[in-house]
Amino acid sequence: MPEVRISLSLTFETPPSVGAGGTSGTVADKVVTRNGHGQFVIPASQVKGKLRHACEQLLRALGVKLCRPPRPEMMCPRAEGVPSPCLLCEIFGSPFDRSRLRFHDLVATQQNLPGETLRAMVSLNRQRRTAEAKRLFLVETAPHISGLLFENEQAITGHVRDVRHAHLLLASLKLLFSWGGGSSRGLGWGGAEVRGAWLEGEAVTLNVEEVKALCPS
Repeated sequence: MPEVRISLSLTFETPPSVGAGGTSGTVADKVVTRNGHGQFVIPASQVKGKLRHACEQLLRALGVKLCRPPRPEMMCPRAEGVPSPCLLCEIFGSPFDRSRLRFHDLVATQQNLPGETLRAMVSLNRQRRTAEAKRLFLVETAPHISGLLFENEQAITGHVRDVRHAHLLLASLKLLFSWGGGSSRGLGWGGAEVRGAWLEGEAVTLNVEEVKALCPS
């Protein structure tokens, strides 16, 4: 199977809020994620999840038959009328077939970054189009600076079963434009840029024809 490596960076126009519930020592209900060195990060799990969703959108638009998680009876290998594993599970894995790709955290490596920003928000009732009573909460975001950069030279590594799968990944990365929570409130807007991609150690760029070749005949 061909070995693949993709170097990836994210440049944010608005600060992302990627994290979990609050911890001791802060008044925030949601804190931003940092690594052991205190650097802000976009977790590998989010990179994989966002990219898988983008690949699914693209493959369905091309007419490729895929299973439909999360319902077990509609997932590989039980999904009727779908090859098992389907193309999406073949690339990203499933409970029945592990992925051969590895995803890694994207890290804000810029020097002398300011600290996190604290924002007050309120829960909204989408049906009534009003704010919910007594539902004020606080979230942390990464620093609010122009061109905040997250990157990793080995954001995606591992193997693909078909070289066309690597081109699908490159095409789908172009569909990613928001990260973390609060995107509808203006948080986490930023584009992904492939700094470089390699197949079997050789540099490669997106070939749209390879992606189209995944379409059913």
